Amino acid sequence: MLRLTTLAIVSILAVGAQAQLALQNGNFDADPSLGDADDPVNSPTGWFQHYTQEGSWSDFRFGSAGRGGWTANAISLGQNFDPDPGPEDGYYYTRLGAYGGELSARVNGFGYNRSDRANPAGDFVVSVYSTPAGSFTGANGADVAGAGRLLGTTTVDIDDLTGLTPQSRAFQLDVPLSAAGLTRGDELWLHIGDGPDDANLETLDEPMIDNLTLTVVVPEPAGVALAAVFAAAALARPRRRAAH
Repeated sequence: MLRLTTLAIVSILAVGAQAQLALQNGNFDADPSLGDADDPVNSPTGWFQHYTQEGSWSDFRFGSAGRGGWTANAISLGQNFDPDPGPEDGYYYTRLGAYGGELSARVNGFGYNRSDRANPAGDFVVSVYSTPAGSFTGANGADVAGAGRLLGTTTVDIDDLTGLTPQSRAFQLDVPLSAAGLTRGDELWLHIGDGPDDANLETLDEPMIDNLTLTVVVPEPAGVALAAVFAAAALARPRRRAAH
């Protein structure tokens, strides 16, 4: 029983004290620099997007050379020109990993204006979704927002950054995970979509997003160890009673 109790404590510590969530390619620079070019077809490595055809400027990758203050590559949300004019319904999302008991997650990033033109910077929406393990597979054109459960969201308004001078604004999204009713193994996704459309197809805004990071809080080792002790004691108690 002592051996089983020890194994139980080690097992709980191993599961509870390590974060399993991570953000890959949050600066969109895992791909070659676009320089002064843009790309509406190919999604950033590790990410999925709504449209992948030429002229689909609702979501596109954007180089930094002469365009703004971000580093190398960024993503942008604009207006679909296939057809012209079309809706502003672009999005990007990426898988953060499987939930492993983390207490909370924080997403940080920056919104930028496009400084080579005076296009309004507009706004965009940052969200975190969950899906049951194995229930959803990310793919271009398949929006996780329609398949997942929303855990947290924020709208980032950078319309006042419009102009020919490079500007940026930091944003932050805090998502409590421990109280969200998640099951270990549930998959978490970071989603970035265009802001609310004003229904005027002649109005164009182009927010740029770059330099995203993810910070995860895991249970304190002391708290996990205490929970392990209680769990192990509960396992051992019936055997002791049977011996009397």
